[in-house]
Amino acid sequence: MRNTVEINVWMLRNGWSVGRIQRKLGYRTHTGISNTLAGRENLSKVLQLLLDVGCPVEYLDLPKSMTERGAA
Repeated sequence: MRNTVEINVWMLRNGWSVGRIQRKLGYRTHTGISNTLAGRENLSKVLQLLLDVGCPVEYLDLPKSMTERGAA
């Protein structure tokens, strides 16, 4: 299960927001990002960005498709 509280705390401490992720990835809306952070979706670009900027993998509960290709 994705640890939404820890992800949000990590994002606050590290200067990340849904809006910043949206701008960085060029998404038109924040819906998919918010749903991914809450664990309702698994947008790999969002999860990969969080990994790339240092979010601990244990907070993200990566989908099998990402762990199989070695993203974690």
